[in-house]
Amino acid sequence: HFSRIAMYLKGRACLEEKTKVYELAPEMMPETYIIEKGQWKGAQPPPDEEVGNLPWFVKEADRNWGTSVHVVSKPSECMKIANNESTYVVQQHVKDPLLMEDGRKVHIKFYVLLVGFEDGVRWDLYTFKEGYLSISPNKWTPEDLSKETQVTIIRTERIGDWAPWPSVYPKCKAGVGRVIEKAVAQGKLEGRPGKRQFEIFSADFMVDTHGEVWFFEFNMSPVLKDPQDAPKVNDADMIRGALSVVSPWEGGGPGLWDFVAEYRAPNSPSPTAPETATDSSEA
Repeated sequence: HFSRIAMYLKGRACLEEKTKVYELAPEMMPETYIIEKGQWKGAQPPPDEEVGNLPWFVKEADRNWGTSVHVVSKPSECMKIANNESTYVVQQHVKDPLLMEDGRKVHIKFYVLLVGFEDGVRWDLYTFKEGYLSISPNKWTPEDLSKETQVTIIRTERIGDWAPWPSVYPKCKAGVGRVIEKAVAQGKLEGRPGKRQFEIFSADFMVDTHGEVWFFEFNMSPVLKDPQDAPKVNDADMIRGALSVVSPWEGGGPGLWDFVAEYRAPNSPSPTAPETATDSSEA
């Protein structure tokens, strides 16, 4: 049975690489600039004297986690970080960030399940009603350029008790839906005729004090904890529910997975033989 299921999405690079994600979701993200081969590609950031005191982030386009993020105070410093072999995205910090009550920076780890069906055409999107807050250990100020203060990557606590969550969750859900709808419509996510495919991944969001939700990136291989490693904060319910969605069994159920929409590729693929289970990404 599971030889007919692939655990990775075909075309996932469109969601993983930061420059490609920006092509799908520019209106949801902070103004983004690109450094390629040691030069600005396209628009350049404004002059230093026009940008205020918020820090700037220089991120390697094809890497995730905080090790690939550099923090500088002005756009003129960004090029010093770059090497000629890599591509970078550059963004200024969100204005008026919504902080924790004690003044620490926080961002949202939002979980997504995408299922592509055997017809190679249909895609079902789900988002998880729970999630995590990643909280800095330090009180936030724009002048503090330390990674500990500015780059929040470690899951700190469950999001369900966070007061803004009931109003923020629908905005995150709708935003992810727009990105996936566009990726399917443009053929960037590819069907696997004769095989079902799925993936659980996360999306990073921040909220500002005006209620705006800002999207940054997808993490296509998020850290998921089992009960043995983290008895109080683990992902067993999320994984179990996702597997029940992908391959239902008696007594199973989606749990907190929330159906968003079904999307259809614009052109049905030509009939082809089903893929064989030779790919190491299959289960």
